[in-house]
Amino acid sequence: MRKVYLLMAVAAIMVVGCKNIGSKKAAQEAAAAEAAAEEAAAEQAERINKAIEEVEASESMTALEAVEALSRAQVVEGANLSDELAGNPDAAVPFAVVEEKPTFNGGDANDFSKWVSENIVYPEDAKNRQVSGRVILQFTVNKDGEVKDVQVVKGVDPVIDAEAVRVVSASPKWAAGNQAGIPVNVRYTFPVVFKLN
Repeated sequence: MRKVYLLMAVAAIMVVGCKNIGSKKAAQEAAAAEAAAEEAAAEQAERINKAIEEVEASESMTALEAVEALSRAQVVEGANLSDELAGNPDAAVPFAVVEEKPTFNGGDANDFSKWVSENIVYPEDAKNRQVSGRVILQFTVNKDGEVKDVQVVKGVDPVIDAEAVRVVSASPKWAAGNQAGIPVNVRYTFPVVFKLN
């Protein structure tokens, strides 16, 4: 009987040891995945910053060209969006590129640029101080077509930045983007130009 208890004790120790090894391996895999995700995010941030610098340096770039350049910077090379959607059934994480882009009033980002320019109010304080420039915003057109999470990526002046956020946040609904026939959240990087006459 003693041998049986001894064998049971040894087996229990081995099981606990195996679980600990499995836990350590799972922790190492999780840490490696987190490090890879951080590296990918850093690379994407670097691409976006480089695109912002190129957009700012260009005097002749149209709003649509600027939006396209900033959108291209968000694309992860070799990323399979269908795989991303399969791992994201609620489509809570915004896509940078989709099969069917969101549309604004039946048009594209250029139509949205026109709407923004018609609704922007140049702050008097900024006019008096002769402040101008290009505010780079990021926002999400969610799967319901609403503009959400408007953030300043690169600002010019707090007064101008706030006006850009105000106008973009007040956007009418868009027609949502689709991936594999499913409405998804889509992330945009968008320039708002403030230019004194």
